Amino acid sequence: MSTPRLSPFAFRLLAGAVALALIAGATVFSARRADRQLRANLLLQARLVAHAVDLDVVQTLAGTAADLDAPGYWRIKSQLASIVQANPKCKWFYLMGRKADGTIFFFVDSEAPDAEDPSPPGQTYEEASEGCRLIFDDQNAMVEGPIPDRWGVWVSALVPMIDPKTGAVAAVLGMDIEAGNWKRDVAFRAALPTVLAAIAVLLGLAAVLLQQSRRKLRAGQTDLRESEERY
Repeated sequence: MSTPRLSPFAFRLLAGAVALALIAGATVFSARRADRQLRANLLLQARLVAHAVDLDVVQTLAGTAADLDAPGYWRIKSQLASIVQANPKCKWFYLMGRKADGTIFFFVDSEAPDAEDPSPPGQTYEEASEGCRLIFDDQNAMVEGPIPDRWGVWVSALVPMIDPKTGAVAAVLGMDIEAGNWKRDVAFRAALPTVLAAIAVLLGLAAVLLQQSRRKLRAGQTDLRESEERY
């Protein structure tokens, strides 16, 4: 029993659908790969900043309004603000602590004192994610998000600053990137691999269609010769 053949139109339709599926798959793969690379880079930057902050100065902070009179508070705040200015894609840096009852609060952030909505020392962070809370226990640096809070939607790198004497987390450094900027960066980084994959798929599709046309032409020539021999 002979296998039924697709009509030329059906074949082209099937080939086009396969090409679109391959391009869509390449797009998703490229975007996920770009996202992983950007997260790794973001975490590396946050780790470098965490190492640059003097842990001894951080441990002098009380996480209350009294820190506004502490030179160490303003020293760290100025340092974080300078780092933000050097990295325009970063919205802000901040240091978080945890109270005995599990409440997450801010020690200091990179916002100017006269900013629209700064986080004063001791301000609680009710929107802290489960991952943010766990980092005080498992001490694993991470990148999370996009996650919303009262200030916007963010992709955040979180790095624990561990007291070498006690082995406990003295503070957690956070680095925030706006989710909109993050998505644009992912799309930009994924664009070239996606375009190259699309070109490769389209060239392959063109080759298949060309081969089909050649077969059709050869079949037509064979039929013509047989017809000439008969008549």
